Amino acid sequence: MNVRGRGLGLRREFASELSAQPKREDVDFLEVVPDNWMGIGGESVDTLDALAAKYPFVAHSLSLSIGDAYPFDQDYLSSVRDFLDRYNIAVYGDHFCISRDSRGYLYELIPLPRSSRSAAFIADKINAVQDFLSRQLVLENISYYYEGDDQMPEAEFIASIIAHSGCGLLLDVNNVYVNSRNHGLDPLVFLNTLPRDAVAYYHVAGHLEQSDQDRILDTHGAPVDPRVMELGAYAVNRFGDLPIVLERDNNVPPLEELCNELSLVHGAMTVRAEAAA
Repeated sequence: MNVRGRGLGLRREFASELSAQPKREDVDFLEVVPDNWMGIGGESVDTLDALAAKYPFVAHSLSLSIGDAYPFDQDYLSSVRDFLDRYNIAVYGDHFCISRDSRGYLYELIPLPRSSRSAAFIADKINAVQDFLSRQLVLENISYYYEGDDQMPEAEFIASIIAHSGCGLLLDVNNVYVNSRNHGLDPLVFLNTLPRDAVAYYHVAGHLEQSDQDRILDTHGAPVDPRVMELGAYAVNRFGDLPIVLERDNNVPPLEELCNELSLVHGAMTVRAEAAA
């Protein structure tokens, strides 16, 4: 990893403000979504260039669709590679999901069918992407709201793909928590099943709890729940003090408030992990 410490998911709501400030002491790096910035010009590219001069980037995309049965979109992959090379980004990933069908991109993250055959198929696709990009692919566990019959346990499925592809894992702690609540699972069993050396970095975000519904929703639109921070501390204790990215996609607060939350989350996860060690 070429980054460490506290990372912020870059959003346009605060990109210009952040680019105009001196390098912040409470933000160590930024996570950018290539899909939102590739092929842009004008003021937007000036903003991104200014940020790149102050902060290292990691990249996390939405449209790789590693689990679908269609040929890769070579134009998309070429654009991603050019973007990574331009900003000297070593860490690039997407999600363990399907995000397109025969008609095009869905702009949704659809869960993968979890079987040994599916794991082998996805591992082969990951190897092809890694060869094309000349980088390890780092894929995120997603939240999901239905469970098919005869599915491999998610952590075993992910561990199998990692073993056969050498890809890394972007461990989304909130997604682990949301899935455990919605499906009656033990989040610690999930974390303990994953290989210790697989995690590249962590995601944390907020979710929505509705008093009239049993399910909780991964919205990225609220402060991080203290129970997610506690689970994150367990993850840090197991996998190591790796970079942590705070995501906020909806109801984005002022930049100062967001940076304060990033420091709070990072401190809670790392201090609690140290205490548990």
